[in-house]
Amino acid sequence: MSQSLAASSAQIDILVVIDTEYIKKNFSKNTDPNNPLGINHSSQYMIGYSPRGIVSGQGTADLSFRANVGDYVSFRGTSIQQNSDDAVILYGIKYWSGDKVFNTFTTDIVTRNRAVQPNPDQPNGIPPVATVQNFTSYDSKIAKGGTENFYVYIAVYTLASDGQTQELYGYYYWDPQVVVPV
Repeated sequence: MSQSLAASSAQIDILVVIDTEYIKKNFSKNTDPNNPLGINHSSQYMIGYSPRGIVSGQGTADLSFRANVGDYVSFRGTSIQQNSDDAVILYGIKYWSGDKVFNTFTTDIVTRNRAVQPNPDQPNGIPPVATVQNFTSYDSKIAKGGTENFYVYIAVYTLASDGQTQELYGYYYWDPQVVVPV
């Protein structure tokens, strides 16, 4: 690790992919966002990039990554269908035990006016078309070293019988952990 990387703030990105079929088969509907239903760790896949390194759990519900005080962390969520059939919205990350490593999380929405997507008029989608797209992340900054257990809150939506409308199925959470060197 270079001296400048150790002293500078780094950007850490975590993609949360949810297997909504597993949730629908194993957990009841829950329409109260203030009382999400706790779920086991079998439907979540967290994929992380940290210039500080991934400790363990890449591709699992229990990702552990390295971060330094002052680093920025962004969580993004999607369904395993890329939100095209069932959809997932990450709507909260909250401290529940251990050291309070993260500052408060905030929702950040970035609009790209010329984001690319596959061209529906081409068999392979190339060349792409440019469209206006919004990208959402849930962001915080590492406040101090330690180990924090936290809740990740998700809203799950399912595709309605009309094949066009996504309707609320329920609100859920699970409890990963982050470790920041002291």
